[in-house]
Amino acid sequence: MTRPYCLFIALVLLVSWIPQRTVAQNLQSAIQKTIAKVKPACVRLWGFDTLQQVRTSAQFSAVVVKDNYILTAAHVTIPGNTYKVMFPDGREAIAIALGKIELADDKTRPDVALMKILKGNWPQVETGSSAALQKLQPCLSIAYPESLNQTQPTVRLGKVTDPLNSRGFIHSTCLMEPGDSGGPLFDLAGKLIGLHSAIEVPEADNYDIPIDLYQKYRAALQQPVVYHNWPETVSNIKPRKALPALTDQPKAGNYEGACVKLNSRLDVKSQVVMGTVFSYKGQTLIVSKSSLIGNSVMMGQTPVSIIARDLNTDLVLLRPAATLKGGIKLEGTDSNIQAGSFLFAPLADTSTISGIISGGPLDLPKTNSAGFLGATPMHNSSPAKVYFVRAGSPAALNEIKTGDIVTMLNGASITDADAFADVMSKSWPGDTLKIKLKRGAEEIEKTIILTYPPDIIHDHPAEHFAGGKSRRRDGFRQIYTSDLILKPGQCGGPIFDARRHFCGLNIARYSRANSLLIKAADVKQFILMVIK
Repeated sequence: MTRPYCLFIALVLLVSWIPQRTVAQNLQSAIQKTIAKVKPACVRLWGFDTLQQVRTSAQFSAVVVKDNYILTAAHVTIPGNTYKVMFPDGREAIAIALGKIELADDKTRPDVALMKILKGNWPQVETGSSAALQKLQPCLSIAYPESLNQTQPTVRLGKVTDPLNSRGFIHSTCLMEPGDSGGPLFDLAGKLIGLHSAIEVPEADNYDIPIDLYQKYRAALQQPVVYHNWPETVSNIKPRKALPALTDQPKAGNYEGACVKLNSRLDVKSQVVMGTVFSYKGQTLIVSKSSLIGNSVMMGQTPVSIIARDLNTDLVLLRPAATLKGGIKLEGTDSNIQAGSFLFAPLADTSTISGIISGGPLDLPKTNSAGFLGATPMHNSSPAKVYFVRAGSPAALNEIKTGDIVTMLNGASITDADAFADVMSKSWPGDTLKIKLKRGAEEIEKTIILTYPPDIIHDHPAEHFAGGKSRRRDGFRQIYTSDLILKPGQCGGPIFDARRHFCGLNIARYSRANSLLIKAADVKQFILMVIK
């Protein structure tokens, strides 16, 4: 082959690669610029009694606009009440709720509310126009989900599926959940186009209040009144130019050989879970989600052996009996990820799901993933006297009774309720607990296997999405969140960035709007600690 022809082929390959790379990276850059521009004015709030200095309501979200006004949802405010406003930079302010509109025949519409910070100079965002929205136009949510309970907001990317539905809301794919109510929806120019209002069970069904309603009724909303009819006083709205719809979206690419489906028996059930394939020093290694992997594992007809587990990261290292082709090179696996970074997660078949980094790194305390006994001593009691035993719990099945005094756990002396709580906080589901009790003059010893705490399911659409939450979904340090829509069995697989570099591993579906990922450097560290 002649040199000019070789150069021509190289040029064709380069040209065919550059546009796709540019689409993904240009869109990612636009998203991250928008986040930097508007995030300072995206706030977390709750009701606050300024005299008693106590919190008086659940958490919700909002955004600050010109003249220290705050736009939020009507269903989270009461006109005349005061609220604590918390900014991402750590500063706090007090706001008073002004007017809101809740129609008499349907209090969920239009869900418009106004507040105002009493004093100070605060970040603000520019308002756009909901009338100018187009179908498939990209949109960005920045809000504070209550489940994460973080001082920093999370970010989610979506598209407008209906600029104005039959109930007067914007319909988009930007994920929401409790705590996000009143949070802002932006276009990619950083203009405010809507405020979060409601969801339905499917993740694609999210509804925002059009920004034009706040502008149309801004004069009436400045009075601390609940309007059950549309206010008569209205303001003119200047027409805005529409942004183009997103027609050229970044594509996932080819990740053949990077992931596999594993089958394992766990709690007498057959479990399918994803695995991430690595190639290291001529070896094929697989990393997956440990809490979904039992003692026997198969990859199709190929046996897979367990090498090591790590409770803190919920990772398991595996080795298949047969060497696999491909796999991620362990060297140089880390990538620079931040809020707004594009993510692509292959699912071991022809499909790949995409999303963005929502937030992190953050710590998620062990709550739903703590070892569960089901016996609770009285708060601050000394000695640690059991006052409640949950029916059906490991404690109940092992005949622990109210009135029993716990004297020892796993060899540690228990003198009071605090000592009991300290030992239990370090336990995991599946751990063996050796417990000594005193019941009157009798001393009792028991060996109990701890379980997961029972899930508390609320009657809210956010609790009923397809697949549900991962059983093990907290007890992590320096974890990242994403808006990837995963089912629990799709965890354990790899994630790639816009440059098609391996950047992490899906470790849990945390909630309707949040999945969790472990960054590539931590996965690499886990492997290298085991494989010397």
